[in-house]
Amino acid sequence: MRADLHTHTWYSPDGLMPPELLMRLALRRGIRILAITDHNRLTLVRSDDLILVPGEEIMTTWGEIIGLGLSEEIPRGLSPEETADRIREQGGVVVLPHPFDRFRRRTALLLNHSPPSGFHVVEVLNARYVDPASFVRAYVYAREKGLPMVASSDAHTPWEVGNAYTHFPPDVSDVADVLQALRRGKVRPAGHMSSPLVHGFSFIARALHRIGLFKPRGAPSPVLNP
Repeated sequence: MRADLHTHTWYSPDGLMPPELLMRLALRRGIRILAITDHNRLTLVRSDDLILVPGEEIMTTWGEIIGLGLSEEIPRGLSPEETADRIREQGGVVVLPHPFDRFRRRTALLLNHSPPSGFHVVEVLNARYVDPASFVRAYVYAREKGLPMVASSDAHTPWEVGNAYTHFPPDVSDVADVLQALRRGKVRPAGHMSSPLVHGFSFIARALHRIGLFKPRGAPSPVLNP
């Protein structure tokens, strides 16, 4: 079963897709487990066809951390340790996204700071990598530490959804199963990198957000999933 555990909607300041489009594209491309991980925002949506994992990509004082399985939004600007603690307090899973991406030093945690202690998963393949060496370094790190590995599209645009993904066991049926499979390392990364041109679309998206074409960052969540 394929999962894309790192995606963005237009509720991120550099995203172009409404949640409904993201979900349709995920299904069309064989994704059955989807995490919307908007920047510093918990975007909750509903789907009858996907296993939706509530998530958030959180900017800490040293880089970004993804929390999966969240019930409450976690504020930006905390230390990596406190951010990870808050994720675990909610019963969530801590993911280190693009940890060795030297082209995104502001958001690559392992380039700036040691990762938080406690359980975490390493995103070894991020489809937005520009340099394949980032994948190699993340893979070697995860192997040395004995940590579960995932791959994600980090999609901000329609052309990226599902480019990189994670294989889950076929009997996964809900969010609890997804989190348990991650904790037990019953997952396998797969897929490929996106074109570097997608970073240009994110630049355009930020400009469109600044002029108010898309929803503001602080807008209420779309279809709430209580």
